[in-house]
Amino acid sequence: MVGAQEVTPNPNQDLKTYDQQFELREDNDFLHFTDRYYSTGTYIGLRKLLPQLTDSIEKRHYSLYLLQEIYTPSDLLEENFKSFERPYAGFLGLSNELSIANKRRLLDFKFLMGITGPWSGAEKVQSVFHSSAAEDSRVATWEEQLENSLHLNLYFNYIREWQWQPNPFSVHFALSPSVAFGTRDAYIQNDAVFYFGKRHALNETMAYKQLGNQEKELFFAVRLGYRYLFHDGMIEGNWLGDRSTFTVEPYHQILFYNIEGYYRKGRNDFKLTYNFETPRTPKAKPHLYISLTYSRSY
Repeated sequence: MVGAQEVTPNPNQDLKTYDQQFELREDNDFLHFTDRYYSTGTYIGLRKLLPQLTDSIEKRHYSLYLLQEIYTPSDLLEENFKSFERPYAGFLGLSNELSIANKRRLLDFKFLMGITGPWSGAEKVQSVFHSSAAEDSRVATWEEQLENSLHLNLYFNYIREWQWQPNPFSVHFALSPSVAFGTRDAYIQNDAVFYFGKRHALNETMAYKQLGNQEKELFFAVRLGYRYLFHDGMIEGNWLGDRSTFTVEPYHQILFYNIEGYYRKGRNDFKLTYNFETPRTPKAKPHLYISLTYSRSY
């Protein structure tokens, strides 16, 4: 027919937009055959894509996380705490996060509140796991762990990104300065990140936990970070006042190096991170641990 125009169907046209997500993340150093320093971290989170504001091109996400972290010295059987590299410490917390993103930059605000000490449940969780894992498994003494204390913290992170190469094998570069202030953490930090592979724009990609796009992604990243530390509540205790009998003065300069792998297929996001950091205290060694993250949109 004259004047008729053939319309090519869009395979993504019928895709439902999922604006909520469940996340489960586990940090552990067992794959490196160690059990020390930042030994374990468990995070359970819910994320929601908020309604877009009138005349705004920015996407806003709200996230809520329940988390528990476990910190130990390297020798779990040692009873003389004076030889420890760091004190035993557990943290049980709840964080609220708000992110605002467009195609080039992201702002992230986080408020964290939680407790350290026996009330965090870290000693019980680790002892149960080690006692049931194997007969010869080391059950930590938890000598002189940090005392019960309430912590409140604010975090701010800014990300600015540049695309150097488009898909199918894109290259992105990002700078990510951040600031933390509170009784648990006080520092300034800057990260430089390189992304390689099939990846979408900043406000669409799983690299920044963005919802609303289920198209496939497969890429990896290399992250370099420098932190100047003013206070670490998991090593020094609560700076407003702490009754712990054993704390340590940490190093104030820390370097980070991460290799991160990302895969998004439909509603499912997978992330694997290999984390390296320089020693946190004078007696400690560099630390390596793995982060595994699974997220599902609904």
